[in-house]
Amino acid sequence: MIVADTNVWARAFLNDDASQTSKARKALADGQARGGVFVPLIVLAELSWVLRARWERERILDTLEGLLHTRGVLVESPAFAQEAIEATRQDGLGGFADHLLAQVGFTNGAREVVTFDKMFGKASKVRHLT
Repeated sequence: MIVADTNVWARAFLNDDASQTSKARKALADGQARGGVFVPLIVLAELSWVLRARWERERILDTLEGLLHTRGVLVESPAFAQEAIEATRQDGLGGFADHLLAQVGFTNGAREVVTFDKMFGKASKVRHLT
């Protein structure tokens, strides 16, 4: 099994550098065929930020969700990732990384999230610090 850095996934999805895109896609395909590619939650969070610069929210969420169902790809704590995807879709408040942070926190005993993000601060169990 391998783990690919966020920039490898970004190049594979964005196709914005022909040489790096080719290398990234080959490395990921080889990894999938030879024991799998592990995706840590931090990579999902970072990837959502990178993709935000170029893609719409739904395309990002579809892409992240697709990783959860891709043969040869193992996402860390896939239930957290799926819950964060669904929460991002449902309330439209905050981004995927915000909701992922919340899901991990709540599962580990947190009662609320505090943030300076005005939009995310409107979500359930989230308090906007003014």
